[in-house]
Amino acid sequence: MKVKFTRLVTLICVVGLTGATVACSSDKGATTTTQASSAPAANQSSKPAAPEKISIFVSNNAQQIPAGKSMDLATVKYLAQKTNTDLDITFLPHENYMDQLKLKFASGDIPNVHMVWGIETSDLVINGLAMDLKPYIDKYGPNLKKNIPQSAWDAVTLNGKILAIPQLAQGNAPAERVIYVRKDWMDKLGIKEPKTSNEFLDMLRAFRDKDPNGNGKKDEIPFSSREKFEWADNIFGMFGVNLDSNSLYNNEVMPGFVNPNMKKALGMLRTMYAEKLIDTEFLTNTRAIWDQKIKSDLVGSWDHVVFGAWDPWQKELSKLLPDKKPNVVAIPTPRGEGYEGQLGRVEKPVLKTFVVHKDAKNPEAVVRMFDWLVSDEGQMFTELGIEGQSFTKEGSTIKYLADKDPDVKWRSAVFQMHGFNEPAQKVLINNDEAYNKLIQTIETSRKEGIANPTAGMPPSETLTKNADLGYKGSFQEAAAKIILGEKPLDYFDEYVASWKKQGGDKAIKELTDWYNANRKK
Repeated sequence: MKVKFTRLVTLICVVGLTGATVACSSDKGATTTTQASSAPAANQSSKPAAPEKISIFVSNNAQQIPAGKSMDLATVKYLAQKTNTDLDITFLPHENYMDQLKLKFASGDIPNVHMVWGIETSDLVINGLAMDLKPYIDKYGPNLKKNIPQSAWDAVTLNGKILAIPQLAQGNAPAERVIYVRKDWMDKLGIKEPKTSNEFLDMLRAFRDKDPNGNGKKDEIPFSSREKFEWADNIFGMFGVNLDSNSLYNNEVMPGFVNPNMKKALGMLRTMYAEKLIDTEFLTNTRAIWDQKIKSDLVGSWDHVVFGAWDPWQKELSKLLPDKKPNVVAIPTPRGEGYEGQLGRVEKPVLKTFVVHKDAKNPEAVVRMFDWLVSDEGQMFTELGIEGQSFTKEGSTIKYLADKDPDVKWRSAVFQMHGFNEPAQKVLINNDEAYNKLIQTIETSRKEGIANPTAGMPPSETLTKNADLGYKGSFQEAAAKIILGEKPLDYFDEYVASWKKQGGDKAIKELTDWYNANRKK
């Protein structure tokens, strides 16, 4: 069902003096110059442009957003005023956002703009219903072009068409995940930062044997992860593979879990399990159980997001274990023995992407709104709120009033488009130790990352039709048997051969053909 939109009304600068020029724009940093005519000033009057109506579907990002019409919310109203828009925002539940989106699209309820995590997950992109935003960004998006790097645009571009506006990865760190280690445990045992997978294993062995938590019990868990192989990304990344992404190997693109280097990663995990260096419950740990183990002074190392350096990890551990002075740090991903190549987590240069329906009548207004959100003023708004209410600026000094900013969590989760704003983060954290720890973690992450050869690719038809061919399919059972010692490491080769016969070969061809047509340089 097509949605009717109000046409964009051009804002005209009012000029009162003959021959004078006036620069005006609704976008910070973008100006236009108008030559005044010789007509009398009385004939120069004009009415302000009517606000542009924009409908948007977004995830609520698991945040509590006040009920009611979006324009009744102070945060949304302020954004609308700043961008001359009238915003109709539908906040869909985060836990089943994609399912809700499909249901609405199927019923013909299609907004001007919808949010997804990567254009490859958007039904409109997949079905050719997304608007090419390139001409509008070139004309109305100076801040977008200035503040969003080419790698992010590449991830939302197909056949030369920009099919979404991207939000940058947190901290401008595309690898996004790191290995955290209890540095206080390392210091107590005299352990240096491990550079190789063997040195990492030696560190874990020391955690297992030398009682770094000091309770006289052999209860330490050297490394912990979660069910379905979640949060072991940088262990796999020691060998240049991740479970949930594709990889380039010998000029073929294939899922990371069937890349030959995966065999080495499984061998590493097999050793860790055999020697009790990994949580024995790594296949069943829920988030709550995993979290509790770390915060109970039992876990020496784990994998998590860059922005978790202070909150929750350092902040919570310092509160729970004040006498032990815990010190959580991120370490570079050690290099796997016998592997040469990229390390860490697959690069995801964008988090959210905003797709515009091809029949939208007001793409200029949409682009202008997002352009303001990445401007200096817009960045401060998404991080700190409404100037004069929740923060003030006097020269370079910023004062943030947290008690006046009840919307901070959902506002940033929904509207933030930039990756990192140093002044805003400094005042938000308001703690030098925490800020410095975050910066160190960001810098560690930025130095690594595995290229994603199929960023922006629609789902493979073969992999979509046969869920068992995905990493959450038969791979889970095969990998578990290898790691637990129920099958030899060479069983991986049998699994891959079987996977290829069941449709894997066809999937590899689809991935490789798309890569050669769209990404190969």
